[in-house]
Amino acid sequence: MKKVLFLQSNKDQAYTFSKYLKKSNKFELYFDKPKYDRKINYDVVIPCGAVSTLLYFMDKGSLKIGELDFAEENFITYEKIKTLKLVKNIGVHIPRTYNNKKDLDFFPIFYKSLREDTYRERGILLNKEDLKKIKSKTVFYQEYIPSVGTFSVGFLADRGKIITSFAQKEVISVPFHGGSAVVLEKIEDKRLHKHSEKIVKALNYSGWGLAEFKYCDTRDDYIFMEVNAKFWASIEFTFLNNPLFLKLLFDIDIKKRNLKKAVFIDRVILSNRREIFKAVPFMLTGKWLKTQPIKKAIRRRLNSDKPN
Repeated sequence: MKKVLFLQSNKDQAYTFSKYLKKSNKFELYFDKPKYDRKINYDVVIPCGAVSTLLYFMDKGSLKIGELDFAEENFITYEKIKTLKLVKNIGVHIPRTYNNKKDLDFFPIFYKSLREDTYRERGILLNKEDLKKIKSKTVFYQEYIPSVGTFSVGFLADRGKIITSFAQKEVISVPFHGGSAVVLEKIEDKRLHKHSEKIVKALNYSGWGLAEFKYCDTRDDYIFMEVNAKFWASIEFTFLNNPLFLKLLFDIDIKKRNLKKAVFIDRVILSNRREIFKAVPFMLTGKWLKTQPIKKAIRRRLNSDKPN
């Protein structure tokens, strides 16, 4: 059996991966929390988050899972401003972007961290008064795109060429301005794939990643937001609709499912009342998925509702 180590195993991705790897009976699984035996020679190491992906690569100088080598060039995506400039130069729309909050003369404004491997800051500022709340020097500011949902293309790539991909729309997420998917829909749109192909080629990207977009009614096009150079938390929806991901990564064969909608039921449980109400119609028609045991999600919800 192959020995597999999960890094940042508290991430939702680890739960999904371990479920499929356990079913295959080809793997012996190890987790980095609370401790793991560093003397073991692992056959596969799976970094489940941005930080562990970077740190492992910097330590070992390489990262390979299955048929795919994760390239050093990918880490340009951790520098958000540099990536946005590159994408703008290849003719894909980006939001109006500012480094200095003194330059902001319109609202609402979206802000987020300059780098992927730092503490993740993001949110919406409604007016100039809200700017006073931002003390950090590690954020930048972007035009707020008011359309509902986030579009993304998960992909596997080799030296700037996409091998396989899957597009989805994050209909409901927590927090609502960008976070973990609660409800997802399968999307068929050639423009999304075309934009992603251009970006992957310009980055000379190899490995796995997720390109994220917002739709802008004014421009009548998708606006590039970022590339997550890591595995994404909603990856099971990708696996079920495109089993080639699992085949190339872990040599696991599963039956293809043509799922149009999915609801992450554990995240519904952990959502606020507004998101729960919005998710109910999708729960009646979509495939229920989860990224943690339901009992664990219920316990977390009950503990969060307790008065301080």
